[in-house]
Amino acid sequence: MNILYYYSKLNIGGAERSTVRLLNKMVERGCNVSLLLRWNNGTLEDELDQRIQLIHLKQGDPEQDGFLAQIYKVIKMYICLKKLNKKKYDLVISGLFGYNPSILFKHIKAEKYFQMLRNDVEKTGKYGKTDSYMKKYGEKFDAYIGVSEFTTDSFKKCYPNLSKKAYTIYNILPEIDPYEKRICPPELVTSKKNCIKILTICRMADQAKGLFRMEKVCKRLYELYPGQFKWFVVGNGPDKAKLKLKIEEDQLDEVMVLCHETTDPFIYYAYCDLVAVLSYYEGLCGVVNEAKLMLKPVIATEFSGIHEQIEDGFNGVIVENKEESIFEGFKYIFTHKELLKNMSINGMSQKLLDNDNKVNEFIRLYNINLESNNE
Repeated sequence: MNILYYYSKLNIGGAERSTVRLLNKMVERGCNVSLLLRWNNGTLEDELDQRIQLIHLKQGDPEQDGFLAQIYKVIKMYICLKKLNKKKYDLVISGLFGYNPSILFKHIKAEKYFQMLRNDVEKTGKYGKTDSYMKKYGEKFDAYIGVSEFTTDSFKKCYPNLSKKAYTIYNILPEIDPYEKRICPPELVTSKKNCIKILTICRMADQAKGLFRMEKVCKRLYELYPGQFKWFVVGNGPDKAKLKLKIEEDQLDEVMVLCHETTDPFIYYAYCDLVAVLSYYEGLCGVVNEAKLMLKPVIATEFSGIHEQIEDGFNGVIVENKEESIFEGFKYIFTHKELLKNMSINGMSQKLLDNDNKVNEFIRLYNINLESNNE
């Protein structure tokens, strides 16, 4: 099968990591895979299987381009698209819902077109440009693939006319050994005994990840439990500098530690005691899956897909998506520390773990849609 996957830029992030794993797995299954990216220099490009054909529509940093440079890049982009137009693919997959899909239908020839759904569509995909794209191109897609049942259901509620085209296929998980020996990141080294090391890994964007709310919770916890925990936040993003300033203003420098983004988050999981995922919204959160693969307990806010990943009180704690509930959730864990060990050893459901079956579902779905079109 010849597959073209369309994405913006392959930087570090949960959706991007899932994309890399999916494409690498498809190559292992014998598919010919091309990855079409709007921009180059993505941090995760080096993790792609070398058999994947990498195509960049534009080069460099768009924010630093002058007017002439932008024109030159647009010309090169259309030359690239003209070459692609001469090819024929079995399947085209658009990796970002809400991203303008016009390029796919105007310039890429394929038997089938699939659209990935990675977020709560009711919150992120029913407004502005997204809705206008859907009115124009929504019917052209043969299938919509939600990464959780919640995400798929959310799409169906927003676009009931397309509900028969919506399916769920869970993200490909990393194949990782939780017992592998790893070197502890220097930031996580501490001489304090019984100090709970909390870990948050995310793109530092407050609108989705609730960074400033998280800092407020940290401040309140520190007033109650001074010296009993440290909170490590790993990642990069537009609000990192603002978060750093708030931490300094509240004199939490020694409590909430900002770490650089990493291509290997598992060294951080290995040496933490509790993973905190406190987002306002998610699709099927990759950090939750990675934490459970590393046998770590999780505290998470109530966002889409979380009940498909965690059973509250069994292998993690789920709290209402508001500051007071997050604070109370941490207090409960801090006063029942035996929970950390108990929740660590309880794993995940088989439907989340079976990577081969997920790839089978893509191929099966392609064949079903192909047959229905030929009837």
